[in-house]
Amino acid sequence: MVENLTQSILLLVVGMIVVFSALLLLAGMIRLMEWTDRTLNMKRIKKYSEKVETHKVDDELNDEIVAVISAAVAAMLRPPVRIRRIRFLTEGASDQSWAVTGRLNIMASHAIARRKS
Repeated sequence: MVENLTQSILLLVVGMIVVFSALLLLAGMIRLMEWTDRTLNMKRIKKYSEKVETHKVDDELNDEIVAVISAAVAAMLRPPVRIRRIRFLTEGASDQSWAVTGRLNIMASHAIARRKS
């Protein structure tokens, strides 16, 4: 009887040690993944910030350009339109035939009504 009780307590202690060891191992793996993620994100942010800081825009977007673009869009699309963002295309963007085709499809989908004089 005493022998069975001793074996049971020993089994209980060994089982608890194994469970807590597994939990500590999982916690360590989670901390390692968190550290790796944080390190990679910091590198990405640093790389992106360097790219953004060195990127200089030659053409300035002034109020006249915004007004002309707004008037053109309002004339093309009858309902009230809010322009949220204007950005210039880079020189390499002209090679993207899919983008050009998409823009042409969007422009062609708007019905242009003739104005009565």
